Amino acid sequence: VLIREETGLPVIIADDPLSAVARGAGMALDQLDVLKEVTFQV
Repeated sequence: VLIREETGLPVIIADDPLSAVARGAGMALDQLDVLKEVTFQV
């Protein structure tokens, strides 16, 4: 809830957080070219 209040972004609390992370990582890898455009090197 605090993240939503600070950023204005929608927040969903997952029933199964580990599976949600795995699915999200898989989606990111499927779109690696897009991910490279929105990330930066530190």
